[in-house]
Amino acid sequence: MAEHRSLTASQKREAARVERICNALAEREGVPPWTKSLLVQLGPLLTTLLAFIDASTPVVMSAIAAAVAIWNTLPKQAITALYGLVLCFFGGHYTVTLAAVEAFRVSGGERVTQCIRDIWTDITNVRIANAADNKKDDDHDGKLDVDQLSSDKALLSRKIGLVLRTVDPDRVIQALGGLAQAFAGVLATLKVQFARTVALAVSISDNLRKPAGVLLTPVLAALIPPEYHHWVSPIISIACKVVGMWVAWLLARIIATCHASMIGGLMAARAAMGLANQMGWVKVTVEDSMLDEAAGWTLCVIGAYFQLSSGFSLPFPLNVVLLPVSMVEWFLTWAVTWFD
Repeated sequence: MAEHRSLTASQKREAARVERICNALAEREGVPPWTKSLLVQLGPLLTTLLAFIDASTPVVMSAIAAAVAIWNTLPKQAITALYGLVLCFFGGHYTVTLAAVEAFRVSGGERVTQCIRDIWTDITNVRIANAADNKKDDDHDGKLDVDQLSSDKALLSRKIGLVLRTVDPDRVIQALGGLAQAFAGVLATLKVQFARTVALAVSISDNLRKPAGVLLTPVLAALIPPEYHHWVSPIISIACKVVGMWVAWLLARIIATCHASMIGGLMAARAAMGLANQMGWVKVTVEDSMLDEAAGWTLCVIGAYFQLSSGFSLPFPLNVVLLPVSMVEWFLTWAVTWFD
């Protein structure tokens, strides 16, 4: 078993159980050899990941609750101004994600939110039940029952049974079905919205395939052992798809940046002026002044420059803070381009 020096005593015991479960899965009949090796190596990684999730979940949930509380107290004009600033400075970085959020909102965002809540409820129930199960000592011998199981398979069976007893299958099935339907609907909407970009990506990929095959096949054949030569053609095809997608979406992001910066800058400026009038800070209206236009176009230039000059790569620490959003953007971009 791998050592876990940075974990607490209870986390170390849980780490040992996770590794035993991975070993039990690896020992099941019909599991391919490469999968067995992967499962054995996955144990230490899972323990570290679970420890991180266990430590970060309370912090994240508290931050979300605080953000929601603040959001609910903000005036409508302030929310509009914030959304405008997001569009102005990140509309090109997260073109597909922002479009997906809007599509979710239009197509029934409340239902999606409820599905996520239902799944999170079952995850929380399983975590609570698992923590209680790990503390059981039914025979009162001073040793935890889960640590006295005779085999890794027995531990796996016990934990599978715990999950099956704890979750609400109807709720989980309905929630997963709702999320799948919502994702399919949003994906269809995005495919229509970005149809030209997808067509350009496919066209570049198809036309690049022949010259790439001629140039790269001899090189890859020389580098890859003969028993893996059947992977040469798929590797070239995937590389062409990646290049086609990158070029097409780069052009799309440049256009989206200019448009989003203009719309977002003007939206933020007008909403800010409306809020200032509402709070009594100024007595200048949008109809009587060009101040909102001047501020909006200034934000537009700054936002567009911020995105284009960085090559759509976020500076530190924004690249770390927004890493989950960046991963969602990458996945949605790939899904819109290549998923049928």
